[in-house]
Amino acid sequence: MMKGIRTLALAALLSLVAVVQSNAAADTPEARQKAAERLFDLPVYRLLATRQLYEAIDQWPEANRRDATAALKDPKVVSALKAAIVKSMVSTFTVQELEFVGRVMAAPEARGVLEKSDDFRAVLLREMLTAGLTDPQLGRILLPR
Repeated sequence: MMKGIRTLALAALLSLVAVVQSNAAADTPEARQKAAERLFDLPVYRLLATRQLYEAIDQWPEANRRDATAALKDPKVVSALKAAIVKSMVSTFTVQELEFVGRVMAAPEARGVLEKSDDFRAVLLREMLTAGLTDPQLGRILLPR
């Protein structure tokens, strides 16, 4: 009886090791590439990536902003930017992390959270300014002079 239990425990342990090893082996650059590319299948992720791109462009000088916005009408430019995003994701995140992002972005609530991010930013700014008015030390840091 004890021998059977030890054999069963050893088999379970070996199975666990095999699962851990297969998960670790799955985190290859190729697997990361596929996981990062799959994110673009999600409408909310595409919306987020597009929004972040335009927000970055908005920080540029006017002439550069006009040129960049015009360039985004070219599918080759869009493809190159998508490749840059995928490459950055591959070099930064694991397969498990990329899959987690995918699960979050696929959730029904994801679009609502994304759509409310501008509202949140406005409320946060207002609350920070209010805090700056009531706390002189914080006010010196937060309020423009």
